[in-house]
Amino acid sequence: MTLRRPPADPAELTKFPVRSIADAYPYARIHAEAHEPEWFCACGDHRFDPPPGARELFGTCYLAGHPVGAFIEKFADLGIVTRERVDTHRLAHLQIPATRLADVTDRSALRWGVTGELGAGGDYPGAQAWAERLFQAGFGGIWYTAKHDPRGDLHSIALFGKPGFHQEAFVSSWSEPIGDELVADVADRFDIQVLPAAAL
Repeated sequence: MTLRRPPADPAELTKFPVRSIADAYPYARIHAEAHEPEWFCACGDHRFDPPPGARELFGTCYLAGHPVGAFIEKFADLGIVTRERVDTHRLAHLQIPATRLADVTDRSALRWGVTGELGAGGDYPGAQAWAERLFQAGFGGIWYTAKHDPRGDLHSIALFGKPGFHQEAFVSSWSEPIGDELVADVADRFDIQVLPAAAL
């Protein structure tokens, strides 16, 4: 199944549903310890990255509304999660400026042919075409349901910005080790167990 493509004219998206967010909430991102969290990807490997031909125009930074969401989006596909793997990553908290996001979870988005597949399906070229058109329409990013939450309670944000590392794009940001409390919360909500570190 493939996504319905976005309209050719970004002006047709001026009445697309909007989610306005304040700049006080710390969104979560889990990143490799060797990398900075304030990275706007333009490589084309991820859902809402810019498509070929637009990779110099914008990049995308992926954030979660809750640390549990960041954890499952990072590790759920692995099947087996080890503490050693978790410990090579850090949990970042990033506050973003007040931003207008395209809300693809709003039911009125169906008017443009948008379904839940946009945030969870496998048609990445189609999702990237939507990202480009929503960027051209003036949106600061996309609000969507976390793919790995079957209940649909957790949301994610694909934030648009200049490609590459841009700490100045955030009101504030800080990182910390991924603690046992978050690991226990993930196990409780999703039954995803992190295997303990091997004894020396």
